Amino acid sequence: MENTYYLIVEQQAGGQCLRTIDEYASADRLVADAADYESGEFPGRWVGALKLSFDTSGRLIAALPLADVAAGVHAELASRSEWRRRQAALERWPAR
Repeated sequence: MENTYYLIVEQQAGGQCLRTIDEYASADRLVADAADYESGEFPGRWVGALKLSFDTSGRLIAALPLADVAAGVHAELASRSEWRRRQAALERWPAR
């Protein structure tokens, strides 16, 4: 069995809202990129994730949403010192 992971990303382009799907071989890489979207490093925002499972002949046998991505994204962001510094600065200087 082989698993493939997809991150669903929403972006604005030409006044339109577009959704794209990025493919990953591992959930870890998907979470790291979702954290990049969450932190503003990439344009757009992630809105969901899927795990597709294929049998040895390549047939799709399961397609499931990844429900625990948000927790992984927050853990990834918390491990990034630059992100923590930006968050601390935002908390000291709230928007008016």
